[in-house]
Amino acid sequence: MDEPLLIAAGVADLAFSGIGTALKRARALLVRSDLVELSQDGRKELKQRGRLALQRYVPASESHLELLARRAASRSGQSDV
Repeated sequence: MDEPLLIAAGVADLAFSGIGTALKRARALLVRSDLVELSQDGRKELKQRGRLALQRYVPASESHLELLARRAASRSGQSDV
């Protein structure tokens, strides 16, 4: 899945799970000296939250190999004549 979509879904999930908590964390982050590392960790966390949120709410598409297997199984009963 595309990174922007995962990040957007992660942000939406984070917003629904606790805006107040996120604001407290953001306020505490402003006084940190390792802000760059924290922002990178935050980005990774948002991507993971987005991936999990999409898995939870969006139906999974059928894998390519499973689709091919279903087609082959449906053709096995047909003759080539």
